[in-house]
Amino acid sequence: MAVADRDLIKKINQFNILNTIRGKKSISRIELAQITGQSRASVTNITARLIENDLIYEKEIKNSNQRGRKRVLLALNADAAYVVGIKVSAFMISCAVTDMQADIRSSVDLPVRTSNKPVEFVADLIEEGVSYCISQAGLTPSMISGIGTGIPGLIDRKKGINHWTLFYQKDNVPLRELIQERFDIPVWVENDANTVTLAHQWFGHGRGIDNFLVVTIEDGVGMGIVVNGQLYTGEKGMAAEFGHVVVKPMGNPCRCGKKGCLEAYTSNFSIISQAADILEKDRTLLKYEQVIDAANKGNTKIKKLFTHAGEIMGLGISGLIQIFSPKRIIFSGRGVESGDLLFNPMKKQLKSLTNKEVFQNCEIVIQKFCDTDWARGAASLALQELYKSPIDRIVPKI
Repeated sequence: MAVADRDLIKKINQFNILNTIRGKKSISRIELAQITGQSRASVTNITARLIENDLIYEKEIKNSNQRGRKRVLLALNADAAYVVGIKVSAFMISCAVTDMQADIRSSVDLPVRTSNKPVEFVADLIEEGVSYCISQAGLTPSMISGIGTGIPGLIDRKKGINHWTLFYQKDNVPLRELIQERFDIPVWVENDANTVTLAHQWFGHGRGIDNFLVVTIEDGVGMGIVVNGQLYTGEKGMAAEFGHVVVKPMGNPCRCGKKGCLEAYTSNFSIISQAADILEKDRTLLKYEQVIDAANKGNTKIKKLFTHAGEIMGLGISGLIQIFSPKRIIFSGRGVESGDLLFNPMKKQLKSLTNKEVFQNCEIVIQKFCDTDWARGAASLALQELYKSPIDRIVPKI
C-alpha cells in the first residue's frame, strides 16, 4: 500500500485549525482539539506556527468562573492578508479593499452606464477604482493577495468567461484576464449573487447554516444556493438562474431574450419600467426610491405593481422551498428597500402555495441593504480562494 503524502496531511491539518478559528472567531486550544479531532500536542504545534506567521494571535479573557485567572483564546489576525472586491453592474462599478475578515478598509463607487461598453473600457475603469481603493487603505498592490469580481449573468467561474451578460459580448477577451494583466494579482470572477452568498456563508446570516438560499433583487433577480455547506453552481458553474425561470409563458419580455421570466415582473428594472408608464415619466430618469415613495403615498396603480411582483416572487420562492427545504432564505440587494410593499404579498402567497410542514421549517430573512454589500461579497470570493483547503489545491499522492 502506498504511503500518504505527509506534507499534504500537515497542510490539511493546518487548514482545519485555521478554518475552525475563522468560523468560531475566538476559541481555545482545547476546544480546537475537540472540534478537529487532532491531539492537543498537534494543535499546540500548529497554532504556534500560525502565530509565528502572524495568521492568528492570542487574546486573554478573564474567566468569570475562576477568580483572577485569564483564559487564552486564539483569533484570526485580520491584517494577515488583504483582498479587493469588485462589483460590476449596469450603472455602477463598486470596488472595496477588505482585510482577512472581510471588514472594509476602503471603498469607492463609480457611477457609469456600463451597458454595451467594450470590456476593455470596463477593465480600465476597474483599474482606476482598485488603484484608488488600495491607496486609500494605505496599502500597495504588492500587499493585495487576490481580487474577486462579481458580475451578473451566466459566468464560467473556472475560465473567467461570461456566456451571457448585459455589459459586453461573450466573444470579447475575458474580463478576468484584462484585470490580471493590469495588476499581476490573482483574479477570480463569479456570478454576483454567488459572491453575496459566500459573504453570508462566511460572515453573515448564513454563518453556521449548512442549507440556505440567497435571493438578490436589483435590476435583475439572482440566487445563490448552499447545500450541505457547499456553494452549488451546477455542472458548468451556471446554476441558480432563478430570475430567468419562466413563470408566465409568452408573458412580459425579459432582457435575456425570453418572455415571462420571473425577473420580468419582480426586478427593480421591470417595476421602474412599468411605473414609468403609470407616472408618465422618462424610464431612464425614474429612480426605484421614487416608485416606492409613490406607492407609500397611496398611488393604487403603483401599489398593485408591487403586489403583483410579490405574488410572482412568492410563486417562485414556494417552488424553491419545496425543492430545497432550506433552513433559511436570505433576501438581499437594493430591491429589499420596497419592504412590505413586496414582501407582504410574497409571504401571503408562500403560505397558500407551500406545504405547511415544509414552510414552517424555513426562516425568511430580509437583510437591510448596504451599498458595500456587493463589493464585500466579491472580496469574499478572493478570501475563499486564500482559505481553500489543500485538498482542493493539490492532488493527493495516496
